[in-house]
Amino acid sequence: MTEITQQNLGFSIIIPAYNETDRLPKTMDQVLEWVKTVPYELEIIIVDDGSKDDTRDIARSFMAKDSRVRLVEETHVGQMNAILSGFKKARYPLVANMEADCATHPREYERLIPYLSNFDVVTGSRILRGDLPPIEGKSPFRRMISAGFSRLYQLFFKCDVVDPQVGFKIYRREVIEKVVPLLTSKHDGIKSAEILVKAAGLGYKIKEVPVVYLHDENSRLVPNFPVVVVAGVFIALIKLWFDCRRQYKKGVFKTPPHRFSFL
Repeated sequence: MTEITQQNLGFSIIIPAYNETDRLPKTMDQVLEWVKTVPYELEIIIVDDGSKDDTRDIARSFMAKDSRVRLVEETHVGQMNAILSGFKKARYPLVANMEADCATHPREYERLIPYLSNFDVVTGSRILRGDLPPIEGKSPFRRMISAGFSRLYQLFFKCDVVDPQVGFKIYRREVIEKVVPLLTSKHDGIKSAEILVKAAGLGYKIKEVPVVYLHDENSRLVPNFPVVVVAGVFIALIKLWFDCRRQYKKGVFKTPPHRFSFL
């Protein structure tokens, strides 16, 4: 594990954006204001996920203001696939991601950074709270979905994380380089969880840290057919379990990342 020091603490922050005309300007203002307060070298990569509004033009306007801002243009591939596109373009030894609505302010990275000396992936958490206040404004339906996914994830996999889907993480670049070729899920919604599972299987150390998270019920569309969506996620998790089992039997992982490995 490469030691993280003040001299090599360089970040590439990936922000996926799809039709974010209303939210992206405020988020970028907050990010660039935070950047002024930290001594790290960094870049901010906005990945436009095939937006149909002015998201790309807004990104370019921030590029003109600050050379650390970059734009990657994608077709509409989904949030996590957009993040992976940004990872491929990252220049620094640490790659991070955050959401375009700034649900977690970039200053929360300062909670995660101290753990990078001993861990390969540090992920924020909306479920673990520590001494932080509880998340407010989240509907009972969303709480139920989040809790259900967390429990299924812990049931199927050994990765010791309770909130694998949070969009606020820091990875060592080597983790991304090793794990991304092993990703197989076609379900964009569980790729964040898949990265953690397979990183754990490869022997990388993962730390989960509570972060301040401001929930906006309007920041994500509630699905028209939630039962179908939930069923799709459940099926995707089952497929991921079988995939981890197959890869483990082929000798890909140091330890089985899935539970019930005797099956």
